[in-house]
Amino acid sequence: MTADSQRAPRIAVTWADTAASHEPWFHEELATLTANAVAGLEAAGGDAVILDAAAGGLPDAESFDGVLVMGGGDVDPALYGGDAAHPTIDGVDRAADDAEARLVRDALAARRPVLGICRGLQLINVALGGTLHEDLGAGGPHRNHANPQGPMVLHDVAIEPGTRLWGMLGHTATVVSGHHQAAARVGAGLRVAATAPDGVIEALESADRDSWLLAVQWHPEDAQTAADEGAAEPAQLAAIMGAFASACRERSVRDREAVR
Repeated sequence: MTADSQRAPRIAVTWADTAASHEPWFHEELATLTANAVAGLEAAGGDAVILDAAAGGLPDAESFDGVLVMGGGDVDPALYGGDAAHPTIDGVDRAADDAEARLVRDALAARRPVLGICRGLQLINVALGGTLHEDLGAGGPHRNHANPQGPMVLHDVAIEPGTRLWGMLGHTATVVSGHHQAAARVGAGLRVAATAPDGVIEALESADRDSWLLAVQWHPEDAQTAADEGAAEPAQLAAIMGAFASACRERSVRDREAVR
């Protein structure tokens, strides 16, 4: 094994740390989830670089071997022709939206692997020309609308055979869910990788096998809900982060060989 292949891939992890639109309880939750994701990524051999997307400009995608976009508030509906006046829209930070959308597009153009979690899926879909359902309505399996600060919920997803996600998790998975929005029209170059029992899109990935992109609508990094409910989510996080870190490492090795 060469030194290059052993080098930890440098991976940008973005979230809106200083977003003024985030209430203190929400900021605390996002910080915990980001820390969990970073721990999972580093356990898989990645070198995580945490970036505050709300601060505006982010470094160039080519500064990293991969990009992870974390959860957060709603994506600005103006970016996908949605209803900005919808009463459920909350936590928007346009600076973070713009910075992360640019980073995602640049990463894909530079053939850097991209992973999205929850809002990360929504942001990626919008960045590639897709749209969102502004609100899924009460009564669905994805979150408790009566108590948005309450615990997340568990539900199953069906995974499309032959997808990258299917190779990681198999045909079905029990996931930790906490979202009120979801992808509607799928963005350019993406395909649906998993759906919930009610038909809501729960994962997207690149339709081009030469481009590594995966986005999940759920929270594999939410270890607390998984532990409370007895779900085997730590293994799920390890599978996803392991595949992502491996793809980032391969990208790094190819880049170094190309300049020799």
